[in-house]
Amino acid sequence: MNPPSALVTPEAPVLPLETVPAGTGTTRFYYMDSLRSILMMLGVVLHGALIYSAGDHWIVSDSHKSEFFNILGSVIHAFRMPTFFIIAGFFSMMSLKKYGVGTFAKIRLTRILVPLCATALTINTIELYFRTTVIQQQPMSFMHFVVYELPQKWISGAWVSHLWFLLTLLQFFAVGIALFAISSKVTETGRLNRVLAPFRKNCYFLLLLPFSDLAWSIIDKLDPSLSHGSHFSGLFNVEDFILFLPYFLVGLWLYRDKVLQQQFHSIARWEWYALALSLVVQYVESNAHGLNPESVLRIYSASLICTLSSHICYVLFYKFMNRNSQFFRYLSDASYSIYLFHHLCVIVFGYLLLNVSIAIGYKFLAVEIATISLTLAIHHFLILRFRPLRFLFNGK
Repeated sequence: MNPPSALVTPEAPVLPLETVPAGTGTTRFYYMDSLRSILMMLGVVLHGALIYSAGDHWIVSDSHKSEFFNILGSVIHAFRMPTFFIIAGFFSMMSLKKYGVGTFAKIRLTRILVPLCATALTINTIELYFRTTVIQQQPMSFMHFVVYELPQKWISGAWVSHLWFLLTLLQFFAVGIALFAISSKVTETGRLNRVLAPFRKNCYFLLLLPFSDLAWSIIDKLDPSLSHGSHFSGLFNVEDFILFLPYFLVGLWLYRDKVLQQQFHSIARWEWYALALSLVVQYVESNAHGLNPESVLRIYSASLICTLSSHICYVLFYKFMNRNSQFFRYLSDASYSIYLFHHLCVIVFGYLLLNVSIAIGYKFLAVEIATISLTLAIHHFLILRFRPLRFLFNGK
């Protein structure tokens, strides 16, 4: 999968989703707690790596760079977001079936929209002010920035930053509600099961997901103005919607289809062969561009790497982390706070270390430790202890 433009500077996310409390008679998906918390921590790693990556210039970029951090970021990026959206779809369908459309919409809007607005107005405004006055060296008072500069940044969509994930999630929730409403009126038939059976078996449907990336590439060639950047002041990004919707749909299907769950909880042999072959294709066709056969093959194989990597990640956590852990349950609960606050922290800590004469490996570790420590402290000592903050930044 070609990295979306929205992911080059921001990065995503965490899943503001609730698993089922113990003792309710409903299965709690313990491996989901571990998966969400680890994926969130990898988000902090990814942003820290961008500072020292030999790839594209990020918001903060150290003069000393290493190809190691470029590879590290690419590996994490391959599976992290697809896995997040599979989980999001899974829990969305679970909540829709449990609560119905009305309650689901109310809960999700509160959990997503309130922290989205609160973070955009506070944390992201501070981030934009820091980037403008310190990084871009355009000194001005905060009041001048808010009155004259900030409105233009809101119109241009610069306010979104890492909150793109929540905006995309809201759009996918609307899709999920529509599909749930349609499916509740359609009776499953034997013919439908016969049609789906070949795709369920050994998870062969995974071979279809990369076609969304091919579709996006065609759209990008036909209408670059539609594809480049966000629209409606940052509220909608066509690229994110097209590339990640298939994974959300897989999550919806995964919860509804128990037979698919059985298949999805193991890795078929063909997946390892396909992954190895896709990696070879990426190496051989790395310079292929346009819409010629070589480029189509490169785009498909890159997307298939992301698809298979996300499935492998899911299965590994299901097999080895499906147990009750107070540590991971705490981290899973804290992951929303980490997501909302970490982007600003990484930028500030990375900037403060730019002129420090130590190896970039030590700088990277310092940024990671400082960011994780501060965001966990914010969650533990502020978000959890003050109800207004818990509502504003966790939607609870």
